[in-house]
Amino acid sequence: MKSVGVKTKRRDLLIFYYIFFIYGFSFIIIHPLLPIIADQIDVGFDRIGIALLIGYASSLISSFSAGSLSDRLDNKKLIMLGLSLLCVAFTIFGSYLNYISFIFVIILLRVGFGIIDAVVHSFSSKLFKKNISRIFLNLNLSWYLGAFVGPLVISIILYFNFSPRYLFFILVIFYGLLAVIFYRTYSKRKIQKNGFFSSKEMDFSFKKYLEALKDPAVIMGSLTLFFYIGSTMGLSSWMTTYFLSIGLNTAYGSAVLSLYWFFSSIGLIIISRIISRFREITILFFGCLAGTACLFIFSSVHNVYIKIVALIIQAILFVGIFPLVTAILVKRKFEKSGTILGFNLAFSFAGSMVFQPLFGYVAEYFGKNYIPFIALTGTLIGLIFAGLLFRIINQGV
Repeated sequence: MKSVGVKTKRRDLLIFYYIFFIYGFSFIIIHPLLPIIADQIDVGFDRIGIALLIGYASSLISSFSAGSLSDRLDNKKLIMLGLSLLCVAFTIFGSYLNYISFIFVIILLRVGFGIIDAVVHSFSSKLFKKNISRIFLNLNLSWYLGAFVGPLVISIILYFNFSPRYLFFILVIFYGLLAVIFYRTYSKRKIQKNGFFSSKEMDFSFKKYLEALKDPAVIMGSLTLFFYIGSTMGLSSWMTTYFLSIGLNTAYGSAVLSLYWFFSSIGLIIISRIISRFREITILFFGCLAGTACLFIFSSVHNVYIKIVALIIQAILFVGIFPLVTAILVKRKFEKSGTILGFNLAFSFAGSMVFQPLFGYVAEYFGKNYIPFIALTGTLIGLIFAGLLFRIINQGV
């Protein structure tokens, strides 16, 4: 029975890795298409930024709610809801697009992504408590591999003048298949009946869940995510727009974005190899420090080749921020992992919610060439909170 349990857990993780691969692929493909979408629906970058702001606000609410609910409700139903919303969103995206439908699709996508992100991480943290850092790194590796493939596919589609809308319908098929596989796997059992929860352990007291969020490490870690995720995901979203200002068209800019996500994947592999030799907090802080220095070089130099090299190194250094912060914080209170993860994700999406329209506003009214400096400012502030988290963990607070 024990071997069957181990086999079942590995199968569970494999399904989640597939989900995160498609999640990363579908999340990122919107970013390199932003200049084309803005032209297609005839709006400025400032209004695109507002749409992204609304989407990330939806992510904030859904991720925190789903994270908290994953500690108390049937995880299977939550994940099925997330997959279903993504199917609906990409069906609309491929069928008809104007500014109103674009906002609606972005809301559906961000809610679906928020649910998937929070619940899958929460489930995994309870499934493999001893290997939580490695599991989180593998989940994020799956996401980044999808994020690498996504812009590459967009680059090929644009190069050969194909319509991206057909790709959206293909994604509907993939998400539908994942939903079927997931449902067949869990149709006869609930996740919390597998030894992870019992009805006696389920506590519906909102006050007790707030206690998990009073930890100063949780607060500093969440603020670190706010600034770093907000800055880097914002830079990713507007990267092809920035490259237009230095002479790279959208097809080539999307290829560079794909390269960025590829080396992000390499960074996760490197971290997974050294995680047993160094403490998570040490890898996190010095990665933040060196990555911010690389972003300064990317923002300041004019040579496009130096920019690309700095961007690649930054990708390797920054990629571990989310999985390392979440792993560090979840280990402090396993029984409230869903709530803590939801809180972390909410701050991550809140960062994107603040930075996305800021990037759009600056691009529209000051110039696309100022985009990297917004990201640099955010990461410099984030470095302060990463340093405070480093101090808290090292002092054993």
